[in-house]
Amino acid sequence: MIKVAGVLHIKIVTGRNGDFRVGRLVTELGEFAVKDAELDQYEAGRYEGDFGISQISPSYYSTAGRLVVEVRATLAMIAL
Repeated sequence: MIKVAGVLHIKIVTGRNGDFRVGRLVTELGEFAVKDAELDQYEAGRYEGDFGISQISPSYYSTAGRLVVEVRATLAMIAL
C-alpha cells in the first residue's frame, strides 16, 4: 500500500441502475480514476486528505461510441 496526500473530487453520475459516485484522485504521483461503492457515503465535492492506494491498474469502458481508457486506483484507506 502507498500512502499519499491528495485531493479527491467526487461527482454523481446517473447510470442505468441509478445514481452512483465516481472520483478523480489528484496526487503528486498522478491523477487516477476511483470507482468504489465506498464513495456513496460522500456528497459530491472536493475532499483533501491522505489516501492509501492498494492497487493502480489500467481500465477502459465504451460510451457514446468511443472507448475511454483511464488509470484507476483502488483505495484501501481514506483519511479526510
